[in-house]
Amino acid sequence: MKSPIHILKEFFGHDSFRPLQEDIITSVMNGNDTVALLPTGGGKSVCFQVPALAMGGICIVISPLVALMNDQVNELKNKGIKALHLAGGLSFEELQISLDNALYGNYSFLYLSPERLQQEIVQNAIRKMDLCLIAVDEAHCISQWGNDFRPNYRNINILRELHPLVPMIALTATATPEVLKDTISELKLEMPKVYKQSFFRPNLAYKTIKAEDKLYRVEQLLKDNRGSAIVYVRSRSMAVETSEQLNKLGISSSYYHGGIPSEVRQKRLEEWKNGTFSTMVATNAFGMGIDHPRVRFVIHLQLPESIESYFQEAGRAGRDGNPAEAVLIYNEYDKILVKKQFIDALPGRKHLKKVYRNLLNFFRIPYGEGEFSSHAFNFTEFCKTYSLPANLTYNALNTLDRIGVLQLSRQFGRKSVLRFSLPSEQLLTYFEQDPKVSLIGKTILRIYGGIFEILTPVNLDLVAGKIGQSTGMVIEVLQKMEKDEVAELQLFDTDAVITFLVPREDDKTINRMAVGVNELNEKKAMQVKAMVTFVTNNFDCKSEQLLQYFGEEFTERCGVCSVCLKGEQLPGSNKPEEIAAQVLTLLGSGGMDSREISEKLTFTEAEILTVLKALLDSRKVVLNSRNQYQLPG
Repeated sequence: MKSPIHILKEFFGHDSFRPLQEDIITSVMNGNDTVALLPTGGGKSVCFQVPALAMGGICIVISPLVALMNDQVNELKNKGIKALHLAGGLSFEELQISLDNALYGNYSFLYLSPERLQQEIVQNAIRKMDLCLIAVDEAHCISQWGNDFRPNYRNINILRELHPLVPMIALTATATPEVLKDTISELKLEMPKVYKQSFFRPNLAYKTIKAEDKLYRVEQLLKDNRGSAIVYVRSRSMAVETSEQLNKLGISSSYYHGGIPSEVRQKRLEEWKNGTFSTMVATNAFGMGIDHPRVRFVIHLQLPESIESYFQEAGRAGRDGNPAEAVLIYNEYDKILVKKQFIDALPGRKHLKKVYRNLLNFFRIPYGEGEFSSHAFNFTEFCKTYSLPANLTYNALNTLDRIGVLQLSRQFGRKSVLRFSLPSEQLLTYFEQDPKVSLIGKTILRIYGGIFEILTPVNLDLVAGKIGQSTGMVIEVLQKMEKDEVAELQLFDTDAVITFLVPREDDKTINRMAVGVNELNEKKAMQVKAMVTFVTNNFDCKSEQLLQYFGEEFTERCGVCSVCLKGEQLPGSNKPEEIAAQVLTLLGSGGMDSREISEKLTFTEAEILTVLKALLDSRKVVLNSRNQYQLPG
């Protein structure tokens, strides 16, 4: 057995471990369940890849991040290490072949999502594998208090039943003490060794700026940026609009959100990383697993829902260790908006009962039935059918998911299942009757093998894209084939699937879980309050505020955040007469608007505007025809 340091040098090209890595690896190799809390860029993957290679056998890696799994598998392959990823959209035969390869092909790593782990065929194969380690990445997702809750993470502990003696390592870069405790409990870790490195990022300056003209502030930050940047917004339309505005200002950008086809999202991600454009304007769909070292700015134009979300998104800046900034630009309305979006829209027991009852009726589930039944779900159609408010209803579905009433899955939506019922020669004859049918049918045959033998998942958007037609037309043709008994079809023309986890009981179901609902709502309210406190607290170092939120007791001022750099700007700390004297001196060289004055002085914009108003009132300054401040006379 090669030593960990030998493996680190041979495969990863490093002569020494980063802080805590060696301790974590030793714990794993001693057979201990282990928790690794390392900051973004702290080298979490080495903590399970090195011991797995040292011990031999296969390491199963559970991750919610498809992009990150692909990247890690490709990196391992490039190093000559055998690794496999069970991607979504595999046919039954492809899945069976991949599992056989993992079983008999001397592979070292098998990457899969928590959803894939729930399949019986996958569990049966894992039971036969020679496992050396189970690694759970982004492990905070298992906690009901985590900011990126994934319901299927709750079922990861099936691996403890399949391989009770194999050690498990849980890895995360975001966990409050409460989340850590919950994660350990849910994963059933036995007396785990917990290793926690400080989340302090000395190269990352956290800055909060109160401003009405946010776009102007973004322009000032990015006009001379030579690296990459991310601008986070809360809606798809705002992502598109902001990107267009930045391009007009000469800042090359594109946008990224969940409504863009996955192939386009991947292409834009690669273009951004390659420097084709500098700035990605994105919703939180641009999430975990976005690994690009040269990001100099992460800018938020609206308040995130929690410090957990903010910390993770801000942490994408400066992963190369060079100076970077995480800038949150807000105004007074943002504080009202975040409360409206995330607290006022929290569903109470009455609304949960209403949504749950409507769901059961929507899918025509009889009383006492429905357990483990899955249904393609069109959210817009559901809200329209029952005249339900979208935001409150969406939150209600997430709450029902979190308390275990149902499972709302988005990952395997839009995967209709198809099998051709006729032999190939008869099928081709059928195709000849209609050019549209022929085009779509032959395209499907070219993309998907084995579609005559078994029901095969078919990506409708992919088929439509290949032929340059709408997804609606593809659906129409497939439905015609089904009607003509040419094909067997299970149509999922939505981007979500709902699985009911309990039999229908209406009010009793919600009443039983009311305590959990109240706890979730209270937790969300606390998270929003903490976010507002962070952005408005301009007395305490921003970095210290974040570290203390995540349970770090011994912290020091960072020296680079908006509070540390401009401590003299704290409200009330500058005397108005001092500010006025500097403004008058500055205006001695000519007229300026308030923006120019703010850029040239070190005081806050709010303080300068207050002083300018006082100077106008006392006629010590006047406004000229270009709306600039100048000295009278």
